[in-house]
Amino acid sequence: MNGITAGRFPARFLREDGRRTATANERVVMDLLSRAGPASRADLARVTGLAPHSITRLVEPLIARGLLTEAVPVATGRGKPSAKLSLVGGAAFAVGLSVMTDAVSLALLDLAGGIAAERTERLADTAIPAACAQIGRMIDTAVAESGWDRQALVGIGVGVTGYFIGDGARLNPPRLLDPWALVPLDTLLAGALGEKVWIDNDGNVAAIGEAMLGHGRVARDFAYLYFSAGFGGGVISAGRSLRGRHGNAGEFASILPGDWPQPNLEALRHAFAEAGTRFPDLHTMLSAFDPDHPAVDRWLEASLPSLNLVASAISATLDPELIVLGGRLPAWLADRIIARIALTNPERRDHHRPNARVVASPITGDAAAIGAATLPLRAAFFGADETLGGLE
Repeated sequence: MNGITAGRFPARFLREDGRRTATANERVVMDLLSRAGPASRADLARVTGLAPHSITRLVEPLIARGLLTEAVPVATGRGKPSAKLSLVGGAAFAVGLSVMTDAVSLALLDLAGGIAAERTERLADTAIPAACAQIGRMIDTAVAESGWDRQALVGIGVGVTGYFIGDGARLNPPRLLDPWALVPLDTLLAGALGEKVWIDNDGNVAAIGEAMLGHGRVARDFAYLYFSAGFGGGVISAGRSLRGRHGNAGEFASILPGDWPQPNLEALRHAFAEAGTRFPDLHTMLSAFDPDHPAVDRWLEASLPSLNLVASAISATLDPELIVLGGRLPAWLADRIIARIALTNPERRDHHRPNARVVASPITGDAAAIGAATLPLRAAFFGADETLGGLE
């Protein structure tokens, strides 16, 4: 999973025993265990095509460094009993952050994909020094409450709303995040937080979170529509994040002509205001609004032509199995969209082109924060060859 990185490698990250990293060959084994769950050495040999003794050479150092554990062998029939290998969750963890126009979400993710903590706070000040001070306090509190050893932290992944401008980790976010616009976020955040930092946009990392903990467990190809103050998303192809040349694959809002409504939640907030119900920000609206308010139906009516066009374009150009509705979109509102959305698909010889199925994300936490947390873990243990590099 791609990300733009910067910052210092703490000394603990480069321990001579290699505990905090894995070699290229070791990553193959760890990636398989991450995706498929516990497996025996024989299972790994079959999947990789490697000889059993080669698997043993890869597995034994990982067990010795505490990254893998091997269960007691269990007899499943004739032949030698099988012992399952699995990742040791507590061996390492990462912080994931989602920075939105009005709020910041955090998730702590361990090596085995377990979530130890999640929290969301209103973003008190969008200035980067003040925001980083708030984020630092959130991290300290979450790590302390989780009981995890801070020494096992491998880095911080950050998803920020906005698109890359083609110059490193410089993003162009909405107006409400002006201090975060067009600046080298990777080096600024790494310096302020004192850890190695990965930057990606929120749509990409939310799709990655969906791939890890949501529909991606059974679907290898899907498009993810991210609803927040803006509207965007990400693409998962063959189980991997498809980012594009500049990291902006999934900027689905750009499909829409300039005079078409953007189907984002900020537009829903304005619809409430026009109906006489005012919320200061999305964070407040999403925790308090009435699903049966007439403003919701007005927003749906205005948004559906745009959503129909975007979903039709995705289905025709990417041919995914699923189109997942997620981000900060409440599940009940996703269900209303699904019931009314219509994809362009003319009939030919009594056949329609196979369409993507539109579904709601099952993730109840912040998919962007969860997905962001996978970036440091993948870079250290599963797929560093996919990152875009970093600065020391």
